[in-house]
Amino acid sequence: MKIKDIAKELHLSVSTVSKALNGAFDVSKETKQTVIAYAKAHGYKSRDERLTVKSVRRLCFIYDNVTSQSNILMPLGLSFSNYARNNNFEVIQVDIKSITTSYNEFMKQNNFDGAFIAGLNYKSSLLTELKNTVYPTVLYDNIMVADMVATIHNENINTIAKLVELLKQNNHTKIGFIHGDKNSFVSNERFAGYIIGQTMNDIEYNPNYVYYGNFTENSGFEAAKYFMSTDVTAIICASDLMAIGLIRGLEAEGIHVPTDISVTGYDDLDVAKYIKPSLTTIKQDLDSIGEKAFTLLTSILMNRSSQRLVISGEIIVRDSVARHQESE
Repeated sequence: MKIKDIAKELHLSVSTVSKALNGAFDVSKETKQTVIAYAKAHGYKSRDERLTVKSVRRLCFIYDNVTSQSNILMPLGLSFSNYARNNNFEVIQVDIKSITTSYNEFMKQNNFDGAFIAGLNYKSSLLTELKNTVYPTVLYDNIMVADMVATIHNENINTIAKLVELLKQNNHTKIGFIHGDKNSFVSNERFAGYIIGQTMNDIEYNPNYVYYGNFTENSGFEAAKYFMSTDVTAIICASDLMAIGLIRGLEAEGIHVPTDISVTGYDDLDVAKYIKPSLTTIKQDLDSIGEKAFTLLTSILMNRSSQRLVISGEIIVRDSVARHQESE
């Protein structure tokens, strides 16, 4: 029996039958069940002599650097998974450290149809492999040009530049910056936004105002000691976690936020609105990003060209920024 025979008997198109046997997401669950049941009953065999019964297609969410960015990556993965499962996809979360083969081999061995990958930095060997992958892939907070890879990332440069402008409007011209990771695309974009924002607001860049952290709360706490030796009046942090750590560190040294120093973050984690003082930050809509990542991935699965999607950020003004009063 061939696919065209099944199509004739069930009064379906050959395309619909083929999609149903291969678990396509744009075929209803009921149609898939009908086609697969008929095919089994009548001895249909695929070319490799195994009946394809992929009533649910498999995707994976691959993450790296979860220790330093877990407050972002886990909710992002959950959002992606929810949208995928609502569309009859199974999603498996995978720590990149558990992958011991090539990317293509890993995807093949685990019968994955596509992947959403987050948390990679420049040193990840996976970035090189993705350039020639045969599997539909969406990459978060990185840029890549490849036939099977779509990318989605935040508008980091413009939003940080606007944050610098906000601080300048509050009379801050000595602005520090806590970098997240020298090898991180997203952190370097935010750093670029910091420099561009100063240029646009006639503020002279001072390399002594830059501290290199690692996206953790502890690195923000440690940065407080460094900035005490400077004359900064405001500090932009590349993540909320570092901003929270910085506020704790400054308070421990007797420096009050925002009375003495203003502090901003990036992410708008749930905790940002509850800490004291509440944190001025840039909001990432993780639910929307997860949904758009799933849409990008299904687009490639439908043989459409890969795309690059940039998500606008929104500055959320709270209590951690105050107008700087010049000392007399």
